[in-house]
Parts: sequence; structure tokens; C-alpha cells
Amino acid sequence: MKKYLVTALSVISIASWADPAPVADLSRAGGGAIQTPKYASTADRIAALERIVEARANAQVAMQQQVSALLDEVSELRGVTEMHSYKLEEILQQQRNIYQEIDRRLGSGATSGSTSATPTSQNTATPAEQAPTGNPAALVNAGETQAAETTASAAASSSPSENDTYESAVNLVLKDRNYDAAIPAFENFVRSYPDSSYAPNAYYWLGQLFFTKNELLKAKAQFERVVAQYPQSAKAADSLAKLGQLAEREGDTAAAKQFYQLLVSKYPQSKPAKAAKAKLETL
Repeated sequence: MKKYLVTALSVISIASWADPAPVADLSRAGGGAIQTPKYASTADRIAALERIVEARANAQVAMQQQVSALLDEVSELRGVTEMHSYKLEEILQQQRNIYQEIDRRLGSGATSGSTSATPTSQNTATPAEQAPTGNPAALVNAGETQAAETTASAAASSSPSENDTYESAVNLVLKDRNYDAAIPAFENFVRSYPDSSYAPNAYYWLGQLFFTKNELLKAKAQFERVVAQYPQSAKAADSLAKLGQLAEREGDTAAAKQFYQLLVSKYPQSKPAKAAKAKLETL
């Protein structure tokens, strides 16, 4: 009996020195018992907390870097959008100007159909001929010597067939977008009506079409023709601006400056002159 009692006391004593049972967190959903983590010492607990804080700090830094990168992308996209909006508005304004000019030209042609004027001289130039070439100053001077003749030519009456031919060529550009067909249409127009008041516009259209097709030498010849033969036309300033752009594309900065300076001095109130001033500040 004593032997059994001694054994029972030994078991109770050993159980009292054993680890306590895990503490259950009854506040958790489900009522399951969850053991709290135990650390060997306070230093281990501090080390664990430091690791947690460091991990959170690294995550915050990474998040800040991502936010910064996204902000940079948004800023870049905003700049691209603004640039495209500006270019679109510029294209739309040019399109409106073209339509307004066509309406004005067609209206003036209809009212002048009943009058007739005899030009002082006949312009027998064909599109294949080259306009005066050389430095920009010589080009403009050549145009000044022909100012009287071109003014008289611009006063020539416009026949219905002339109006129809010109309008048909313009529609190939604006409505049909058929640039390949528009080029021979304008060439046929200036060949058939060399003294037409639409001639400077037709040559300018040819320059634009060749410029679009990247046929720069042909485009240059047409713009030079407008400047030299029709210095009083509304397209002379635009042609000088185009010649400056062509010179820039060819890498001839000196010639580009000369064209822009001539544009500003000869046509200071024109819209291309304002753009030329800004160009001169950057060249």
C-alpha cells in the first residue's frame, strides 16, 4: 500500500513541474484554442518585432516607388495629350482656313464672271519649269519685279469651266483624299488657266502635295514659284514658311533663318510670321 502511495505522489509531483496548458483565445471566431507564440527571451521578441517593422518599412518604400513611377507616367501622358490636342487644333484651324478661302475665292469668281480684263502679259509657264532658284533674297527680289504682271493676271475673269476645274482639283484633296490624282489635276489647271487668280493657290497645293509625298525638290520648286511670281498673293507668306521648313529638313539652318527673316519682314502681320518669329528664337 505504501508503495502505491509513493508512486502516486511521484506522478503528481512530476505533473506539477510540467509546462502549463496552452491558453485559449475564446474571443476568436470559432472558439478554437490558439497557442500564443513563445520566445526563449526578451531579446528574441525584440528581434522579431524589428523584423516585422523592417518588412513593413520595405513594403512602404516599394509602394512609394510604384506611386512615384505611376505619377511620372501620368505626367508624361498628360504632356503627350496636350501636344496632340494642340496639333489637332492647329490642323482643324488650317482646315477651316482652307474652306473659308475656297468659299471666298468661289464667291469672288462668280461675281467677276460678268467683267473682263486683258492681262498685260501672258504667263506661259508650265508646272515642269523651275521657278527662280538661289538664295532667299534673290528669290523675293525676282518676285518683286513680277508684281505688276501677277496683279494683272489675278484680275483676269474666271469662267465657269475654270471654277469647276479648280474646285474639282481641290475636292480630290479635301473630300476624296486622292492625292495621286490631285497632282495631275492641279498641273492641268495651271496649264489650262495660267492667268487664273487661283494659280498661286494651285501651285501652293502642288507644293503641299509633293511635300506630303516626300518629293522635296518638287515641293520646293512650287513654293519658290509662288514667292517669285505671286508675291502679293495670300499664299506667298505660307510658301516662305514652307521653304524655311524644307531648309530645316535639309539641315541648312542658315537658309532657314533667311527664309524666316524674309517672312517676318515682308509679311509681318501674317499668321506664318508669328510662327517664324518663334522659330528664329530656337535656331
